[in-house]
Amino acid sequence: MSKASSLPYKLRPNKAVDRELFLSILGRLAPILNIESYQYLGLGGPYLEDFRLIHARLGIDDMVCVDMDKNVHLRQYFNRPVECIECVYDTLENYIDITEFKKQIVIWFDYTDPGSITEQIERFTRTISEVPINSILRITLNANPSSLGKPDNEEISVELGDMNSQNGNKKNIQEWRLEQFKKRLGNLFPSGMKPNEMTFKNFGRSVLKSLSLAVDKEILSCPDRNVIWLLATHYADGQPMVTATLIICAKNDESLQKYIDDWIYKSSPNDPLLLDLPALSTLERLIMESKNDAKELLGFELPLTDMGVDPFESFKKYYRVFPHFSRVEL
Repeated sequence: MSKASSLPYKLRPNKAVDRELFLSILGRLAPILNIESYQYLGLGGPYLEDFRLIHARLGIDDMVCVDMDKNVHLRQYFNRPVECIECVYDTLENYIDITEFKKQIVIWFDYTDPGSITEQIERFTRTISEVPINSILRITLNANPSSLGKPDNEEISVELGDMNSQNGNKKNIQEWRLEQFKKRLGNLFPSGMKPNEMTFKNFGRSVLKSLSLAVDKEILSCPDRNVIWLLATHYADGQPMVTATLIICAKNDESLQKYIDDWIYKSSPNDPLLLDLPALSTLERLIMESKNDAKELLGFELPLTDMGVDPFESFKKYYRVFPHFSRVEL
């Protein structure tokens, strides 16, 4: 279950923006919470780029990278950018189960397997009661509706997103997916969900609603603590994904709320940020960064992506955290 993707960030620009937003909120809270003294636990992939940045930006030097793939684990140990990263050959879930966390921690549950989404959400929510107050938890989940499977042709009537069934008891593809999603989630399935929430554009929000419901249920059994949502995103670099980040607070502690509310990118599973940055040449990017009338100066339209976001508006909102990857000849 706990296996991170090894695809480099230069091929996943929207995920790179998501990571920069995560680092941004950690940096915003760092002087208040003394995040430098926290532990960081996560899945680093073979290159440990997340670990390198978290150490460089935040100064955390107590870091544990867990991976269940033996070859990835060996590559991680070989590629460690700093020696303070401990590489552990195990699943993230088992490591958490056998570890007693004695100080505040940042944990990133970076999942990719859509088939285990219920177990992933449940493991994430259980951790809320298992770590010290002021710890920060983050989860990435696969949000591809096609992961729900494909019905036989005779099971469905039409495959158009928002159309109703037109052939007796047969369902359209979205109605069929809704049924499968309900079976997969069980009691984590939010009430009132509709078939049009099973489309490529909307399914991520459905996954986040389920996550939010699970967290709400978990908090009911935690009389000493509450959570504040910091960041939630929905993006697709080919594969649609969602992320959500929260901080665990003492029950009546509102001291952090102002610092979080004033952050321009504050978001929650009920209203996630849609990250859909355009692919640009260097010249296009320079003009769009430096000019208010970039669209007029360019003289052409940029294509919409699968998420259907206006590329000019999207770039304007996120250009400060949009990395620029360049080829370097060695």
